Amino acid sequence: MQQQFLHFSSPLKHDYHMWVHHKGTEMACAKLAMWLNQGGFLWLTSDEAAGKSHLLHALAQEYPQLKRVEPGKRLSPMKQVAVWLETLADADLWALDLHAGKLSKQTALALFHLIERAQESQHALLISWRCLDEDLELDELASRLRMMEQIKLQAPESDDDLALVLQATAKQLHWDIPNALIKVMIRYLPHDLTVQMNALYRLEAASLEERARLTQAWAKKKLKL
Repeated sequence: MQQQFLHFSSPLKHDYHMWVHHKGTEMACAKLAMWLNQGGFLWLTSDEAAGKSHLLHALAQEYPQLKRVEPGKRLSPMKQVAVWLETLADADLWALDLHAGKLSKQTALALFHLIERAQESQHALLISWRCLDEDLELDELASRLRMMEQIKLQAPESDDDLALVLQATAKQLHWDIPNALIKVMIRYLPHDLTVQMNALYRLEAASLEERARLTQAWAKKKLKL
């Protein structure tokens, strides 16, 4: 008798504690814990992909007084600020999640005005943005950001820390990933979090589609190693 599988979409759960507990995040998480209690202005950044957006999602789930926003598409600066403020209206803690790299002029101006509104209303503000120094083209925005306390989230460096992050992400996908597959990813792929996460998603999708035995040979074939 062939086993039947139920296909349903479970909500993606971001587990703050499982994600952040590796050596590269300890200092940043200590600073964030203080910010959650004391407020202020923080700039969360990193030198490479390190899970900042994931962390903001997780914090928003655990702390109802925190609201997270991100830029919309093709909005004028003042319209963008109005949309953000409407979302943040009943929140004590504000968090803005920006894509890495250079901002459009409209988004940069909107960010500048959001910082001004936060200062005027005395709201705590956390900005998550990975950028190069030359990406700070708007002088008014650059001066505001450089006045904020900057904290860096580090990508996992050791194999053990990287395995921890991959296992945590797999659990968010409701997937009990074999350790053998993680060993393949860590051994044969670059120690870059973006590369590793993309590989994990590819393997998870293939496992659902094929229902095959999840061996190291299977993983290497799927990843074209």
